[in-house]
Formats: sequence, structure tokens, C-alpha cells
Amino acid sequence: MQVKKKAIENRIFDAGKREFLDKGYQRSSVSHIAASAGVPVGNFYRYFDGKKGLLDAIVSSVYDFIPKFIADLAGTTTVLNMPLEQFSSFIAKELYRVFWHNRTELCILLYKCDGTKYEKFRDEIDQLICDIIIKRNFGDREINESERIMANVVANGYLAGILELLDMEWDEAKFTGLIQKITLFFFSDFKTRG
Repeated sequence: MQVKKKAIENRIFDAGKREFLDKGYQRSSVSHIAASAGVPVGNFYRYFDGKKGLLDAIVSSVYDFIPKFIADLAGTTTVLNMPLEQFSSFIAKELYRVFWHNRTELCILLYKCDGTKYEKFRDEIDQLICDIIIKRNFGDREINESERIMANVVANGYLAGILELLDMEWDEAKFTGLIQKITLFFFSDFKTRG
């Protein structure tokens, strides 16, 4: 019986991340991932239970954590009731801490998982952001259809802006500064938008 080597597992893991990010889950192949990692296909299967198993290993912790993180923010009265300047600063620091350090996995989840159990991840994140926007603007009152549509559009734009920034290279100060500006813009009171 051969012993599994962490270095080989890490090479396969890293090759899988690159492959999924470049080609998406559907167009990726175990043979190409194994070749990129410099291991025979049979060796790939000693470490991961196929392409799905590798994808799960790469993204499952972020898939489990990010929605909980955003839902926790939405459920925290202290955060929701912060003045907008303080809220935007807090959110910028938290997004850097969580999103920046997991950006490859996050991009795979948001763009590259068609045909998997993860394919609705972006919709889930959009809805969670929409919930925060609604709570900050309307509190617990019932909202009408046009207010909900506006909140959905704003949430989608906010997430798109964050993802655009994640695709670039920034230092922490620049990234958090830009996120703070985006947050100020997208989370400003609906009544001031005219």
C-alpha cells in the first residue's frame, strides 16, 4: 500500500483550481488536471473521488461559509443600524478579510459551476445582499413590488462591483477604500435616490 503524499495532493488541488477557473467545471477534465499536476490519472483517483470530489474539496468550505457570513451581517442589528459611513468601513474590512483571501474559490463558485450543486450560489448571495439592503432601507416593514425590484437591482450591481474588484490586484488599503466607496453608493438611502 502506497502512502499518500501531501505534496502530490496539493499539486492536484492547485491544478484543479486553475483548470476550473480557466475552463469551468463542465469543460474541465480529470486527465488534463492530472497532466497539469504531473501525475498519472490513476494517481489522481487515489487523492480525489473524481472531478466532482476535487471541486468539492476546492469550494465547499467557501460555499458553506460565505452565505453564513453574509446572513450573520444581515441579522446583526448593530451592523444594520450603523451610520452609513461606519457601515461602509466595517463592510469593506470584512469583505477584504473574507472575500479577498478566498477570491479564487469564490470566482469558481460564482462563474464556473454550471451543472453542479453550486450553480445557484450567485443567486443565493444576491438574495442575501438584497436582504441587507431591504433591512437598512425599510427595516421590518412590508415592502411593495417596485421597492423589492429596486433592492434586487441594487444588490446585483453591488455584487458585480465587488467581483470586478476581486478580479484585479490591489493592496488592502486600496481594496477596502474602493469597497467602502461602492458600499456608500449602493447602500445609500433609497429616498435620496429620487
